[in-house]
Amino acid sequence: MAKKADVNSTTNQEIKGRFVAREVKACFSYEMDAILKVNGSCDITKDLPSYDDIENMYEYKCPECGEGYPDLDSIENPHGEDSEEDKKYFCRWCKAYFDEEPENEPQEIFEWWIVTEWLYEKLKAKGQPVLEWGNNYYWGRCTTGQAILLDGVISEICSEMQILEGQANDWSK
Repeated sequence: MAKKADVNSTTNQEIKGRFVAREVKACFSYEMDAILKVNGSCDITKDLPSYDDIENMYEYKCPECGEGYPDLDSIENPHGEDSEEDKKYFCRWCKAYFDEEPENEPQEIFEWWIVTEWLYEKLKAKGQPVLEWGNNYYWGRCTTGQAILLDGVISEICSEMQILEGQANDWSK
């Protein structure tokens, strides 16, 4: 069995720091919060984004562990059956099965960041709140108080890219 990499080792933090420097362009929290608050309050704002434009704004929460996932495609029928009455939902985090469709809840966005289109697509695929508006791509970060390079989603993306120490595309070399 392969040894699991320490995604937050000193070397991997340096790698992820370079990745973030390349893919995350600028903080846009103050401006985006103002835009989202003002939208719809007058005719001049009709071309501004609204909360309805944010992709992955809502996620389903597992009734057992409370962990979230972006859509019902992540929840599987354990028997592969399509019948609604036999349908079971599956949490990929706690491995629990349940009968009822989980609650759809808004994600809490603490910060807004302008990111590259490439990172936008990766974050979107991982269920992170994102917004495309004008000539920019925005990430609604659901964590705060720590460096972006420490976010689990950034570690996942870097690991999938195989750029961490000892991986196929190791950026430490």
